[in-house]
Amino acid sequence: MVKALFKLGYSPLVLAQLRIWSAFVGLFLALVVIRPRLLRVGTRELPALAIFGGVGLAGVQLSYYLTIARINIAVALLVQYLGLVAVTVFERYHRRQPVGPQVWAALAMVLIGAFFAVGAYRPALFRVNLPGVMLGLVSAGFFAFYILRASTLARRLDTWTVLLYGFGAGSVLWAIFDAVSGTALPADLRIWAVMALLGLVGTLLAHGLFVMALRTIRPSVAGIIATAEPVFAGLIAYLVLSDRLQPLQILGAAVIIAGIIAVQAGNRRSDITASAIE
Repeated sequence: MVKALFKLGYSPLVLAQLRIWSAFVGLFLALVVIRPRLLRVGTRELPALAIFGGVGLAGVQLSYYLTIARINIAVALLVQYLGLVAVTVFERYHRRQPVGPQVWAALAMVLIGAFFAVGAYRPALFRVNLPGVMLGLVSAGFFAFYILRASTLARRLDTWTVLLYGFGAGSVLWAIFDAVSGTALPADLRIWAVMALLGLVGTLLAHGLFVMALRTIRPSVAGIIATAEPVFAGLIAYLVLSDRLQPLQILGAAVIIAGIIAVQAGNRRSDITASAIE
């Protein structure tokens, strides 16, 4: 949907902020009606939430949109997944958490599987410009930062509180950017409606489920499981758009699923071992 709007001349800068704003407004209204107590947060948490929203959420959205405006979505997604390597390394060497061979093996499997699942083996996809690839690497960095910060905040705050203030911080930064730069927003209400749909489903619901996952599983494992995205994308494209998958894409999807099963099996064995020791 976003690619189609790019072709109509809409800027990634504009679309990224509409998506953040839609998610923020939708979540704010829902919490006011359903769970107003989640609107309250301690003042000591505000700086961390502001950094999470301004750098993590807004950074991921903007850098990814800038990337897919220049290179193929499949390659952009593959490059962004490299951020999972940074997440795993951070866990191992900064947080001093044990990272077993199953996690490293699963990480390698899902990256290789994603390479084939998105069809990145086709030579035409690698005729990309260097700025696009560099933006993809920047997006991978923001992606890693988002996962790690979300995992920290999710341990002490409710999922929806984290996202409300995160989206709120991103929305404020975008408003300041527009005021300073004089950026004009779309006058066509249909564009706002499309981005509201993406904001509520593709942003709010997706991020909500992911942050919930981070409350119970470690960031590296959550990231590895999230690489099932191209598997679902391929399946939906086949069922809805009759888009046939190539044999190598099916193989890649199978490798991703195998990697997810491997990392989950490794986690289960670790939990059993820890329980036995206790």
